Amino acid sequence: IRAHKHNLAPYISGVISEIKNELAGSDDDIKSCAIEKLTYLQLEGYEMSWANFNIVECMSMPWFGHRHVGYLAASQSFTKETDVILLTTHLFRKAFSPSSSDPHVMYETGAAISCLANIANKDLSMALLKDVYGMLNSSRPYTRKKAVLVLYKLFQAWPKALRLSFPRLREKLQDKDPSVRSAAVYVVCELARNNPKNYLSLAPEFFKILTSSSNNWILIKIVKLLGSLVPLEPRLAKKLRDPLYDIITTTPAKSLLYECINTLISGKLTSKSVISLCMEKLRTFIEDPDQNLKYLGLLGLHKLMKQHLRVVAEHKDVVLDCLEDEDSTIRRRAIDIITRMVSRKNMSGIVRRLLQHLKGAEGDYRNYVMGRIIQICSQESFAFISDFAWYIETLLQLTVMVGTNHENAVALKGQFIDVLVRVRGVRKFAVKHLSALLRDKEAANSGALVNTALSEVLFAAAWAVGEYPDLVKEPVDLLKTILDPSISRLNSNTQIVYLHAAIKICAYVLGRLIEESDEPM
Repeated sequence: IRAHKHNLAPYISGVISEIKNELAGSDDDIKSCAIEKLTYLQLEGYEMSWANFNIVECMSMPWFGHRHVGYLAASQSFTKETDVILLTTHLFRKAFSPSSSDPHVMYETGAAISCLANIANKDLSMALLKDVYGMLNSSRPYTRKKAVLVLYKLFQAWPKALRLSFPRLREKLQDKDPSVRSAAVYVVCELARNNPKNYLSLAPEFFKILTSSSNNWILIKIVKLLGSLVPLEPRLAKKLRDPLYDIITTTPAKSLLYECINTLISGKLTSKSVISLCMEKLRTFIEDPDQNLKYLGLLGLHKLMKQHLRVVAEHKDVVLDCLEDEDSTIRRRAIDIITRMVSRKNMSGIVRRLLQHLKGAEGDYRNYVMGRIIQICSQESFAFISDFAWYIETLLQLTVMVGTNHENAVALKGQFIDVLVRVRGVRKFAVKHLSALLRDKEAANSGALVNTALSEVLFAAAWAVGEYPDLVKEPVDLLKTILDPSISRLNSNTQIVYLHAAIKICAYVLGRLIEESDEPM
């Protein structure tokens, strides 16, 4: 193929014709070799369904080396709709019941089982379930393991098979061979992912494996499964606490450690000792230089704080340190946690740290941090803000930052207006700074053209001076500023608000003049 890459189509056409001639012969070696070539061509995207019967023929050859080629070709090319699949039923039965006593024959059986797992449809599952069921009692652990694993594929193709073979599958959870037990645990865990409730009756077996097995892979699967059963059986959480506590304090395996912590957190814990232990271990995850472990630690912390916010808040420092991490996903996860840690006491400190962090941020991440700052401050109708003058100054700092997206720019505008409407005590301070922004000709001219946030905040500033003209110093001078021809550079919505503000300020000034003229000399 490499030698004919500039003239590939004619070459492949010739090769396929040659393969067809080889398959029409009687030599098993040549036929097997032809199927191998077809299998490779199928990987390159060429059709081989026309050779389905020849593949079945290869699967029936006396020598295992030839049959193995047929198994591979069938696994790769057959689908559930392939019409010749039923012709393989007898071939599989023969492979599942070898007449030879050679111990190596089990690998031939294993290859046939692997092929069945890839091509099983409903009809084939119905026909071969009894044979697979029989192999579950094989004297060879390798065969038992393969039989357990292929059951999962048969269950998917023919769900009724699960009910017929479940008792035997349950027995395999206690098999004397660890590889068979692992396979049984895997199958049950995969089945339980869709409907854990159906497997609640297996909790005693799972608990026994949890307390007796030393295989980390099995323990991870068992812990995950038991964790999914806890919401269905709340008493299970209390029973799991001690064995999981022991695993957490002794295991060096990070994956198992995290699964145990995750299960305990999901179980709605009340024990202070368990909570403290989980927090301690999660902190070691976050402080680990490995990025994956650090992310898992933050993920666990996020789950834990839903129930025990105060405990997590005590470790605010380690989360804030994650803002300096090179990985943006870790920084984002840390900010998510910090957002939930906010209180009246630590609000200003957290926002100050995020503002410092914002100066070095760029692009989408910069806008993400800015959006989170606004969210932190405005959550629960400004419940955590005690100094609104500080908040106005913070909003002004965000306003002058270049590169703000439209969503954050609109949010800034909304925050100014919302605070002015809600908080009477800060209006004078806010109007003073916003009117100064309006008087800044550079901001109104060139600044608003390159800064989306500034353009939107000028809208809020014009609204503020128009709504509260009595708080504006030197309103006549401000009136001249907002009627300057340069405002034509602003967007149309902002220009409209400028004109409305001008009318309101003009009415206020005229009203004052009339009042002054009516006063007695």
